[in-house]
Amino acid sequence: MAVCQDLLRTSARLEKMSAGNRKTMMPHALLIPLPAQGHINPMMHLAWKLASDGFFITFLSTEHSHQRMIEANKDKVIHHNSERIRMISVPGGQPLEVARGENQINNIDKFLRSVENALGPSVIDKLIQDINEKDEEQKVTCIIADVWTCCGLQPVAELHRVSLAVLNTSLVSTFAIRYFSPKLISLGILPSDGIPKEDTTQTYLPSMPPLQSAHLPWLTGGEYIFRYGNRIGKEAAKIEWVLFNTFYELETGVVDDLSREVGVYPIGPLISPEFLDCDRKTSTPSFWEDDMECLEWLDKQSEQSVIYVSFGSHAILNIRQVEELALALEATQRPFLWVVRSDLMDGATTVLPAGFLDRVKDRGCIVSWSPQLRVLSHPSIACFVTHCGWNSVQESITMGVPMICWPYFGDQFLNSTYIVHVWKVGLPLKANNDGLIEKEEFRGAIERLVATEEGKAVREETRKWNSIAKNTVKEGGFSFASYTRFVKAMMKCVNEMGGG
Repeated sequence: MAVCQDLLRTSARLEKMSAGNRKTMMPHALLIPLPAQGHINPMMHLAWKLASDGFFITFLSTEHSHQRMIEANKDKVIHHNSERIRMISVPGGQPLEVARGENQINNIDKFLRSVENALGPSVIDKLIQDINEKDEEQKVTCIIADVWTCCGLQPVAELHRVSLAVLNTSLVSTFAIRYFSPKLISLGILPSDGIPKEDTTQTYLPSMPPLQSAHLPWLTGGEYIFRYGNRIGKEAAKIEWVLFNTFYELETGVVDDLSREVGVYPIGPLISPEFLDCDRKTSTPSFWEDDMECLEWLDKQSEQSVIYVSFGSHAILNIRQVEELALALEATQRPFLWVVRSDLMDGATTVLPAGFLDRVKDRGCIVSWSPQLRVLSHPSIACFVTHCGWNSVQESITMGVPMICWPYFGDQFLNSTYIVHVWKVGLPLKANNDGLIEKEEFRGAIERLVATEEGKAVREETRKWNSIAKNTVKEGGFSFASYTRFVKAMMKCVNEMGGG
């Protein structure tokens, strides 16, 4: 309840501050997430947090992602559930689904280029003009852009005399290795195009754990993503507020190193406050409709007995891998909840092994999408088999659930390295020479985690980090202080703009 009281006190104070200037203007944040599930979620949690502290929010997305959220969340009425949050869209921008498949490097390139066209500086400039002309008392006072949508916005912010901040939805380490890549090139640690010719294990930054060169976060998107990341680093160096959906204790050394060059402000975990020991609830949009019946199924399971399996919103598996995973879950003889998206297999309907559903019907639950935080917070969950996307990782840590790491692409390999070797809150899976996670590899990892002393040590570490994650957003915590400092700075700008 402490965090609730903190938020209420802050909200009351900021409401009083804004009321005094209501005749001139109130704080109005324009939020610009990358239109992808893993980026929209933390940005929306930030929107709710700011709205509770007296801000009016305009939440911008592309038309495709906006419509998809509305359709999948029709029962939540996400675009009307707060008088302080307005969701709007602009035309253009290809869906993230185009960035899948065998030609993934070129597809990610196309996706990001389409987003840059749809949410580029000229579009944001015109949008702010239109908003400001319509309502003098609700002029935009600050822009908060995803790190992938921030390029070129500094001149727009200066033109409209508003503050600019960026939100990074990954580890600070992921941003740091991109930011310092020009220095790594000059030292001969990276080639000029960012693409290593050989797979070696390398310490790229002194404050980071060693990483396989094949697992550098930009390799999935090739040289274009590497160059774009360099551009983001240069842009961020000019921006005072670089917010991160993570918390300081996870990456103390990296945060300290990067802070010497960039304004680094970890404000996470950005998740619904009800999962941070607070009664206040918020609603966040999803691209898929939650299957709530799985919660009733979990209620019938024993405590810490269920294997939860989910690969997020983007990963795809081939038919052979799906079969191995299904047979592995069957072989564990343990209850499991498995999220099988309709597009889990690229270009094909997901097909499970013959007779599988009948054989596991008494202990398996398969859904197309789950309310993940509610699942992870359920006492029946024993472990989380995850693709290591950052939202999933941070949610698992915050809920105190140990992980089995199955990274798919991008920064997920770096996340997995931290999970296994630094925080020690999970175990890895090793693929065979064909890149396949075999049935016995998976079954063995599950048994090690839930039934051995090694697993017991992992669970103890997970409980430790669970406490740290919840405490950092309370008064006296690092994330609480970073967020409060940011809000005060934005309020000061509003007062200066309004002449207060």
